[in-house]
Amino acid sequence: NNLETAMRETAARLLTEGKVALVLGYQAGSVPFRTAPAFIERAEDTARLVWNPFCTNNLAVYLPRLKGIGRIALMAKGCDARSAVTLIQEHQIPREQIVILGLSCSGMMDVERLVPADKSLFGLAITDGGGRLTVESGDGPQTLRVSEHLQARCQVCEYHTAPVADEVLGDSMPPAPACAEPFAAVAEMERLTSDERQRFWHNQLDRCLRCYACREACPACYCRTCFVDKAAPRWLSKASTADENWMFHAVRAFHLAGRCVGCGECERACPMDIPISKLNRMLDREVRERFGYVAGLDPEAVPPLGTFRPEDPD
Repeated sequence: NNLETAMRETAARLLTEGKVALVLGYQAGSVPFRTAPAFIERAEDTARLVWNPFCTNNLAVYLPRLKGIGRIALMAKGCDARSAVTLIQEHQIPREQIVILGLSCSGMMDVERLVPADKSLFGLAITDGGGRLTVESGDGPQTLRVSEHLQARCQVCEYHTAPVADEVLGDSMPPAPACAEPFAAVAEMERLTSDERQRFWHNQLDRCLRCYACREACPACYCRTCFVDKAAPRWLSKASTADENWMFHAVRAFHLAGRCVGCGECERACPMDIPISKLNRMLDREVRERFGYVAGLDPEAVPPLGTFRPEDPD
């Protein structure tokens, strides 16, 4: 995998030359078809870095927490890079503290769809440059096409490369899958009546555990004290009811308006499979239509809800 080789060589060079104190990337997980974030501080450890169709975490979530340790090299897919741009815009980490290493990404595979399809799959063997994945199974090696097992968020991804990068790693990538209509889920919801939408969200949010996994996985949720944890004023109770849960998810969605990059980590982290991204997609579309703004593309831009125009009648 030429991209994996480039990741390791670039990381080793930056650490050896003292240009960064930490490389943030991916390493093999403890079970097949999983990866984990890798925090590399020594050049000799860069062999741990991997790149495959399971490098799904948005690594930008760690940037505010690593603000004081020195310069950081971030291995960034399109969504990771856009999240990093948002954090730079909002002064959560200085631009000069990040070296963005852009990775070409043709989408991440949905493990939940992949593994149940054949219980005999037990290990990743090799990926190639043609968008194919070979896995070990009880019947011998099997080759799967990555594009046929993509996560839902990757099927509507519009940015398969980092829009902002200090270095772009690798010299080729599999063709990006054709992007489905990014706001199809929003249009589907709009075809429902008001009562139908209300019932839909009541049924979904009634299952919410208020575990806040969505909040913890989101790079844009970096507040030290979330509004739900405030005692004065007390915005909502700790009770996990549909109404209280709706308050949490609705306010969080509005906080993400003009900031969410659609990485889908909130929905992936949700243990109850609540389609949280439908709310985020709706507000993303509103921001695009009203302000002509797409989140995470320009570190110098000011997000729409971070400024105002005196001539704006609203």
